[in-house]
Amino acid sequence: MNDTTTHGTGTTLLLAALALGAAFPARAANVTVNVAEVLAEVPRTLYGTGMEDVNHEIYGGLDAQRLYDESFEEVLPPQVIPHSPRGSGNKTCGRQWTDISTDGGILARDTSVAHWGKASQLLMPNAGTAGVANRGLNGWGVPCREGKKMVGRFYARGAVGSLEVKLQRQDGRITYATKVVALPAGDGWRKVDFDLTPDVTDPAARFLILASGGGKMWIDDVYLTDEPTNAFGRMGCREDIVEAFKKEGLTFLRWGGSMVNAPDYLLKNMQGERRPYEGFWFTTSSGGFMVREFAQMADLLKLPCAFSIHAYDSTEDAVALADWLKRFDGFICVQIGNEECAGYTPAGGKPVMADVRRYCENLRRLVPAMRKANPKLVFAGAVMWQMNHMDLMEETFRLTDGYVEYWDIHVGAGDVKCGDRTRRALTAFREMITRINPKTTMKAAIFEENSYIHDMKRALAHVRNLEAAREQGPFLLTSCPANALQAYAQNDNGWDQGQIFYTPDKVWLQPCGWAQQMASANHRDLLVAGKTDDADVTVSATRDREGKSVVLHLCNPSAAEKPVSFDFAGAAGLTLMKATSLSAPSLETRNPPDDPDRVSPKDVTAAFRAAPVLKPYSYTVVEFRK
Repeated sequence: MNDTTTHGTGTTLLLAALALGAAFPARAANVTVNVAEVLAEVPRTLYGTGMEDVNHEIYGGLDAQRLYDESFEEVLPPQVIPHSPRGSGNKTCGRQWTDISTDGGILARDTSVAHWGKASQLLMPNAGTAGVANRGLNGWGVPCREGKKMVGRFYARGAVGSLEVKLQRQDGRITYATKVVALPAGDGWRKVDFDLTPDVTDPAARFLILASGGGKMWIDDVYLTDEPTNAFGRMGCREDIVEAFKKEGLTFLRWGGSMVNAPDYLLKNMQGERRPYEGFWFTTSSGGFMVREFAQMADLLKLPCAFSIHAYDSTEDAVALADWLKRFDGFICVQIGNEECAGYTPAGGKPVMADVRRYCENLRRLVPAMRKANPKLVFAGAVMWQMNHMDLMEETFRLTDGYVEYWDIHVGAGDVKCGDRTRRALTAFREMITRINPKTTMKAAIFEENSYIHDMKRALAHVRNLEAAREQGPFLLTSCPANALQAYAQNDNGWDQGQIFYTPDKVWLQPCGWAQQMASANHRDLLVAGKTDDADVTVSATRDREGKSVVLHLCNPSAAEKPVSFDFAGAAGLTLMKATSLSAPSLETRNPPDDPDRVSPKDVTAAFRAAPVLKPYSYTVVEFRK
């Protein structure tokens, strides 16, 4: 007898029961599954990620630009929010640049002339040199690799005797690559293209522009990146971060967040070349990677996507965007705003109905115009779901029903009980809309699962949210943990919840990213009935449409090791084919850059066949096949 096989409906699979009884005093947690009882169809789009320009997800992260504050905008920027430390300023060349002038060379940050933004950098070498150096995000460093070309450009006006670009060690004592560049003929701002190929590898170099030989020159909009090797690089993405997205097994992308609510986050600021704008999280953000780049990236990845636009944008600009999006054949959902009417008036009081009605009025203005320009688009509303303000929720639904296909419901992901709260929120939403309009076609989308952590607890919280999400079937479009990316050791605002972490030259997954990868890689189309008799252990049971493959998603958030047994009904002859486990020594365990795979999936098939055990603080996926 093969003791990994069930024989008949209702047969219990107890692997090595006597041995387990001796090794584990606690009785096994029994998992009961009825393979024939289908509860819901599980959408393939369930495994998403939510990104926004917070904690340098985009500007300083996914954006391939290796420099920071390319337009010399930051001098003494005020704090936008309490969690956002700004450091000291530099009146000659901005906060992110260093003065490297010598022998009488003069620098001046000039606000009277600029290519984009509000400032440019004046270089007056006189008898010496005048130059500026940039070391990337907050002085983090510009990575360069031996023999790998880097390409860039900047805009300049005026003239100097000689102009060079260089890659150097951070202290400036060793030069890795240098090139004399010539300013094209003409007046006004002219574009200067260059390339540099370093002769050494340095993960934290600096880039500089150096003028000599007298004269006077203004520079602005400096850009430096690795020479692209694929379509993602050519459109301005860090190629290694895109590869991490692929590794995570994502099936949906969402772009948006609080930066959408910034007054300068308007479609008119997202056109043409890179330009700075007043951001929500950072005083100076860059328009180098915005809605258009996001849509292109999603198209290249062949993934359905959703993105937010400013709720009070102009109809003309929104229609122009909708028309531009016709070039893409995939699923695109446009969300009108983000977390609108989120519970506070400008005076800090309770939410008022006027806030909701004003937002809905703008949504009803934008959506029909965009839909007429591009009938393929679908739309989502963005009033913050609040169960303690159902009068506002009902009014929002009445005003947006028939205009949008989805309501974005943000949920928590900070503890292992979050799945219960997510289930209650989705149930309340569904009951509300069907009570008001039984024929409504509106559905739900979770564009953000939020927390303040990126450890194993966050991974298990996401597993629990996925349990609730699968139960919704096609009524729920996706569930996107936030935030997709985070720069290591560069947290600005407390949202310390990146699924993928990176430094200038490394990219790796945190536990939640791995949990998403496991869930996506083991997707099956149908949710079937499953339960456990253990207070800690939960199960989400799925199978393929033919009933030949059954996958169990098992979560054990407790500190105790849990032996487990399986009782299948509605299927015969199931054989344990594979078991994969994500576990950690504690709920607080994370993946640091020097040990990026500390918490990562492990194949435990052999051990599970011998003695099926759920490790402490674990997510385990087990596949059975006929």
